[in-house]
Amino acid sequence: MQRRVALLAALPAVLLGPASAPAQQNPFVGSWRGMAQVNGATITFNTVMGPDLRYSQQQIMGRYMTTLSGHYAFPAANVVAFQVEDWQPRTLPVYHATGTTGGYYTQEPVPRPPGGVFRYKFTSPNSVTLQDTNLGGTVTFNRVR
Repeated sequence: MQRRVALLAALPAVLLGPASAPAQQNPFVGSWRGMAQVNGATITFNTVMGPDLRYSQQQIMGRYMTTLSGHYAFPAANVVAFQVEDWQPRTLPVYHATGTTGGYYTQEPVPRPPGGVFRYKFTSPNSVTLQDTNLGGTVTFNRVR
């Protein structure tokens, strides 16, 4: 269970940081979907990016889902940064074994997911690749709408 909590807490690192680009020049505005393989598991990212430099995202891995929202910015050329302001779930059940049989669950808080900074490259108006500047992982997103 701790591994799931750690994975869910680490997933947002794949897309998050600060805010500033004119909306009319912002090619990110719209709905996007990307997929990544992490430790053999497929993670689907459904992201909506608004002209007001706000975003929301669902990260889905099997039967688990995390939602994030906040602001995004362009701190340098071909770089986008995401800052998490709200996230769900805020708590997760954690099992505590007692002795050789039995145990109990408690709800434990999920810390704020970390922000992230990504180099981006549009391969078409409807496809963009993000590479995490700290972790190096890459995810290609395709425009849904």
